Amino acid sequence: MNRSVAALLCVLWLALPSPNAWSAPKVPPAAGQREMLQAVPVSLPALSRIGQKVSLSGFYYGGSIPMVIDDISRTDYNMELPAGCFVPLEGPRPAGLKSGDRITVTGVLKRPEKTSPLKNSPAVLKVSSPEGLRIVAPRILPPAKMKPRKPEILRRLEKYRPGDLVPGRRFAVLIAGGGGPENNHIRYWNDLLTMYNILLGRGFAASDIFVYYADGAPPGDVEGKIDGTMPVSGTASRTNIQRCFRNIGAVSRDNDFIFILANDHGGGFLEARTGSLDPGLYGGRITAAGEANDSISEAQFTLDLNGDGDKNDVLRADESLSMWTGRYYDDDFAADLNRITRYGTMVIHLEQCFSGGFLDDLRAPGRIIFSAASEQRVSRAHSASPANPQSVQPYNEIFYWFVTALLGETPDGDYAVDRNGAPWTPNADYDGNGRVSVFEAFMFARRMNLKDGLPWYEDNNQPGCITVNVDTLNVPEGRDGWLGSGIFF
Repeated sequence: MNRSVAALLCVLWLALPSPNAWSAPKVPPAAGQREMLQAVPVSLPALSRIGQKVSLSGFYYGGSIPMVIDDISRTDYNMELPAGCFVPLEGPRPAGLKSGDRITVTGVLKRPEKTSPLKNSPAVLKVSSPEGLRIVAPRILPPAKMKPRKPEILRRLEKYRPGDLVPGRRFAVLIAGGGGPENNHIRYWNDLLTMYNILLGRGFAASDIFVYYADGAPPGDVEGKIDGTMPVSGTASRTNIQRCFRNIGAVSRDNDFIFILANDHGGGFLEARTGSLDPGLYGGRITAAGEANDSISEAQFTLDLNGDGDKNDVLRADESLSMWTGRYYDDDFAADLNRITRYGTMVIHLEQCFSGGFLDDLRAPGRIIFSAASEQRVSRAHSASPANPQSVQPYNEIFYWFVTALLGETPDGDYAVDRNGAPWTPNADYDGNGRVSVFEAFMFARRMNLKDGLPWYEDNNQPGCITVNVDTLNVPEGRDGWLGSGIFF
């Protein structure tokens, strides 16, 4: 190549635009035209752009407070949402929006106020108009196969005579902390309200039913809320529940019946990957090495759980129950509950994740305890049936089937037909005596359970507990279960 040709090529090359210049030029939007933002998934980096206009993609959820969340399946677990996976929404929303819709939403990120209860969210997204939220793909709901029937939940079952029910005075304590507004799924209120009505229908005095819910106020108009009212005794806090146990203990007598329902988020150690959750510590606290059957090997999970710089320790975790703020650990709950020293029978129903870890702490003569999950597993919401599709899970799974056993029908009117379309009436009366005991109701819930929580049962301080291996049994296993077989609400 001669020098003149080379010089000409060099001039031509210099005249060409740079590689970046081949993209379309940035032209300011015309008057009245909105600037289009590329939607990015909800994440901690995306939520760090405080004061900026952003467009986020994810799923809409309205079963607690309005939010966009990265994975709608997270709301299925009774475990507090991790920070950064969701952002609360402020401002108008389009008509027809329902939980589970895949959306993009555009607005300005702002930091929660210092006094805001939205403690788990690094930001709040303020949307200026309904057009700022767009439904990309609506949630696909299965078609209804039957017309739901509405049960009369307050009905008194004639087959139960007063002499069949537990003697003495009857107390109940219903607890749902919620863990703050972003985690307070409406199913917790629905579960408490349903049980409250069942207790009234079975002869409990309203003055002896104590309800500790969230911040002490009933929920507003939240997606999935069932009809009905229930008085709330106060905020779900350890102080209030501790005082309640102390007050009951001051007046209860040897033949009284006490029922406790804890329906909320739980904390503990997760032993196996579940959904998007890796094994690890979620809301529990690490303690010294415990019993051989519930110890946690750091080496097995390659985790430094106690933060001492190695992964060689054998430890255990205390499980917890979420309050409106803070956590109520199993050791503390047991110490407070033991203030009640006189009673005939106590039934404790635990719905939170890792709730099986409470059984060892709470076991005592005269107590029946059952949990929706084992010590190292999560518990879940009840998924809607094809008969009555819902966009928000209205109940918890084990609770749903437990009360179905007590009522002889589902609380929402679902499942009036079986899988073959034939009429179906739930029947938990396994021994055929015309009554459903606490043990029979639990076993019915165990068998109907569609989730992976592995419910546990223990009564009268017997060794071990009934676990996953008894699905085919209609009678108690060994010595465990006999007390609950003779107890009726």
